Amino acid sequence: MAKAPVKKSNSSIKRAKQSDARHILNTSILSSLKTQEKKVLKALEAESTELKELFQKFVSMLDKAAKKNVLPKNRAASKKSLFNKRVVAGKSSIAKAPVKAKAARGESAQEKSKAKAKVRAKKK
Repeated sequence: MAKAPVKKSNSSIKRAKQSDARHILNTSILSSLKTQEKKVLKALEAESTELKELFQKFVSMLDKAAKKNVLPKNRAASKKSLFNKRVVAGKSSIAKAPVKAKAARGESAQEKSKAKAKVRAKKK
């Protein structure tokens, strides 16, 4: 005899509904965050007078999203920091430090040994 299919529990049905509702809410919050981020970037490029207000609204939205666990707290903090630097500098992009080119294999080994020798000399 074939077994009857197992009925889904009421709690699993409820959790699925809750998850769907949260997903819709979270995606709308993230979408509005992205829109506000784009507005701030446009204001930076145009050097708009509304920049300060847009930035404050963006920071507020980031904080609310982090508080509701829609966005990780550290990601919200790093975005706030990055945009704050840009707003203070008044530029749309922050000049990054140039990346050092890797030395050839022989050179890097020699540099390592020289550095180790210096450390040993300082310890004595």
